[in-house]
Amino acid sequence: MLTANFAMMLGAAFIMTALVMVFFSPYRQWLGFMVAGMLFWGSVEILRLVVEQIAQWQTLYAYLTATSVMMVGLIYVLLRLDAVEQRTVSNRSLIEHTPVYDDE
Repeated sequence: MLTANFAMMLGAAFIMTALVMVFFSPYRQWLGFMVAGMLFWGSVEILRLVVEQIAQWQTLYAYLTATSVMMVGLIYVLLRLDAVEQRTVSNRSLIEHTPVYDDE
């Protein structure tokens, strides 16, 4: 069973206070980036554990493999989103405007 000492509870209280303060500040959108980063790193850790257990590799090689796989996946997702956006932009009918100059 896990035990919590005073320093751990104080640290958790400081982190929660900081999160609440950021939530009520104008920089609220940064919480989304923080959560996305935590999810990404959690995925790297899970993949590292799987690689370590299956392949019986050292921790360094498992981290390198997990990070490489996650980066390739991230690149694939970004390229896919870019292709969808390019398809959307190419289907729009854009109106070209001619600039108007004053001859004065």
